[in-house]
Amino acid sequence: MINPVQEDEEGTTVLTSSQMGHADVQENTGAQNQNGGNKPENQNHANGQTLGVQKQTNGQIPGVQKQTNGQIPDNQDIMIRKKGEKKGMSKGAKAALIIIPILVVAAIAVLAVIYVPKFRKYNEAEDLMTQGKVEEAVTIYKDLGDFKDSYIKGNGAAYYRYAAELEKDGRNLEAAEYYKKSANSMKAAEDYGRSDDKNSDEIDSSDAFDKADQCYYNAGMDQMNAASYDSAIEAFKNAGTYKDSSDKVIECTYKKAQALIGSKDYDGAIEILSTIEDYSDVKNLLAQCYYNKGSELLKAGKYDEAYDMYTKSEYDDYKKKASECIYQKAGEYYKEKDYKNALKSYEKVDSSYKKCIKEKDKCYIGLASQEYKNKNYKSSVEYYEKVQKTDVSEKIVKAKLAYISANKNASNETTMTYIGQLRYAGNEKAQKVFLELVKWNIESFVNSSEKDMEKKSNTITAKAGSDIYIHTSFSFSGDDSMKISGYVVYSDGNKSDSISFSDNVVDGWSSWVKINGDGIPKGVTYLYLVNDNTDKIIEVYPFTVK
Repeated sequence: MINPVQEDEEGTTVLTSSQMGHADVQENTGAQNQNGGNKPENQNHANGQTLGVQKQTNGQIPGVQKQTNGQIPDNQDIMIRKKGEKKGMSKGAKAALIIIPILVVAAIAVLAVIYVPKFRKYNEAEDLMTQGKVEEAVTIYKDLGDFKDSYIKGNGAAYYRYAAELEKDGRNLEAAEYYKKSANSMKAAEDYGRSDDKNSDEIDSSDAFDKADQCYYNAGMDQMNAASYDSAIEAFKNAGTYKDSSDKVIECTYKKAQALIGSKDYDGAIEILSTIEDYSDVKNLLAQCYYNKGSELLKAGKYDEAYDMYTKSEYDDYKKKASECIYQKAGEYYKEKDYKNALKSYEKVDSSYKKCIKEKDKCYIGLASQEYKNKNYKSSVEYYEKVQKTDVSEKIVKAKLAYISANKNASNETTMTYIGQLRYAGNEKAQKVFLELVKWNIESFVNSSEKDMEKKSNTITAKAGSDIYIHTSFSFSGDDSMKISGYVVYSDGNKSDSISFSDNVVDGWSSWVKINGDGIPKGVTYLYLVNDNTDKIIEVYPFTVK
């Protein structure tokens, strides 16, 4: 403290501004410092004096003006305090004492406003995690940003933690899904550049992906053991390359097919087995499925589909079963008077199952009858002629005469062929039409001699090195003549070269045509003679070569 310049009767000390410059002087020079009885650092006793303080002379402090008559010079600032009062504070100090606590309280209030709600939200997220509401918790963690470990939890760690709990409870499939979510979230964070923000266990996306694969695999095993093969297959596929996942997919597919076979779902089994044909005994199982499916379809009357199944199976007596399908289908066609398709089906039936001759005859007769009604007489004849066992000769004659009647023209080869067939078979109607069209009476026969005109036959046996002679005689009531030529049509449909005759034909004339018997086809052979003057056929002679 500074010694007062003047102390009035009331004990009031008055200091001038010049005196206040000595504020570093102690109030009582010889007094001890109150800190443990030690002197202040700026003091030292030497020869009984205090260093740094000028020695008082005549009771005055050096540099302090002596007061006269209790007056203070006009040019001095003063500070007055009562005796016993401590040193006073400046206005700035007092303001600081007021403002600093306010700022501290304000700062605390601001921090409370910012962080207390975050603590509450963080605790809410933790509670949601314990309740298994992980998605809600993750949403909150993400909203909290970098508060505490919210960023890590919001970007995969919470999912990972929840997945681990699910895995512990044996809920492998759910665990796998959440491990996968965890991995994807972590990977996104790593790609964003926050790969250093790992959780306490130093888990990254690679770990999470591995755990997901492991849990998918375990889930697949659970589902396979429970015979839930579709779920198992999906789980093993999601497990990727973990262990023998790909082999397990095939194994489950096989087991699923076996289950479908057991429930007679052959379509489903076939579809599945077709994807793993090289596995185990799949080919044999497929064959059985096709066969069994064929039997189902046959029983249901779906003969075409059944036939396809049997032929694909190549299993057991599939040929017999396939033929049965065709046979039954042909019967359906016949009932519907669809004779053409019936014939096609009967043709496909294996002869070891049934020859179907009678059935085909019925179809031919049916077709011939339809054609006759439609006035397609030639087609009618052709169908009748294909009948093997049933006698339809009268129907053939009827159809041929109908054709002749509808096409009475000597230039028509079919008309003249039918006439030739019928008249040499002794049909009078045909002979009558013949004479009407040709005007000549012409007769032909075969034998093996050029000059033998007595031995007449319509059948001859071909012998190697022998010839066949076709003799023809002509008669006409008048003096008409004609230039003729001819050709031979063999049973195989081949036609000979043209045959020419040197002389004109007149009444009572006869001719012969020689055929080499070597290699001649067996069957009905025809001689055709043509009037060159009119280009009309005058003779069609059918004979049989044996």
